[in-house]
Amino acid sequence: MAKRCSCFQRLFIFFNVLFAIAGGVIIGLGLLGQFIYHGSTEEFENQSKGFVVLYVVGGITMFMSLLGAYGAHREKRIPLIMFLVACFIVCFCLLRVAVPTAMYRPEVERIVEEKFREVLPLNEASPDVRQLTEKFQLNLKCCGLFGYTDWGDNVPDSCLCQGEEDLIEGTCQNIPYQLLILSEFRMTGHQKLIYKQPCFPIIEGYVAKVLDIVLGVFFGFAALALLGVVMSAVLLAQLRSSNVAVPVVFSVSSHPSKFSFSSHPPKYSELYNEPEKHEK
Repeated sequence: MAKRCSCFQRLFIFFNVLFAIAGGVIIGLGLLGQFIYHGSTEEFENQSKGFVVLYVVGGITMFMSLLGAYGAHREKRIPLIMFLVACFIVCFCLLRVAVPTAMYRPEVERIVEEKFREVLPLNEASPDVRQLTEKFQLNLKCCGLFGYTDWGDNVPDSCLCQGEEDLIEGTCQNIPYQLLILSEFRMTGHQKLIYKQPCFPIIEGYVAKVLDIVLGVFFGFAALALLGVVMSAVLLAQLRSSNVAVPVVFSVSSHPSKFSFSSHPPKYSELYNEPEKHEK
């Protein structure tokens, strides 16, 4: 390859090596996660699809990067063309998913809210839903999905405020409830101190952050794939221009026995007529 494109060639190889390392890291994360969840059969089955996605993404990233680096290093057109086509397909697929998601994001949030409202009331929901909701309440310090009334008259203990810090911060509220006194068979009024914040707004905030991260990753990888398309196209153009044959010029010197070949075009020379000599 000509010297004028050697710097660009090295830059292209450098970026592809970095992406190949990133692909290896993604595969390593999948292997690490599989090793961590291997002890729990149920959790491993739930996360198995995520591991497959990591393996596929990491493998494709490594393959594309190594293909591009090999094509640039060996100055091979076919690997570079394959790299260009693969980057274009990846860019198109990522934008095909990311753009509609960004456009219809409010609709996605509305669908998530509808799915949560379908499980109400919580006191009549399935045991798995109740158990998951109580985990949210303990970890997020909230009560109910949209309010403590989601539980009806059976507000669980996971809604109860746990310490004095919650009282100081003003995150608790008193609610009345009826307690049955078995010894006297009568109902007496009491109050429970529970968290006033419902869980769904907190969960919705986390969902919004996850969407932001996912969209950022999608658009970021799409931009990198588009950059790969541009760089490989420029490198292919430089390869094509450097492979154009330079015409060989055959020249004859003034001496009959000397011949010479030159790969450079002939230089222009000034032509002039010598003055004729007059015979005396």
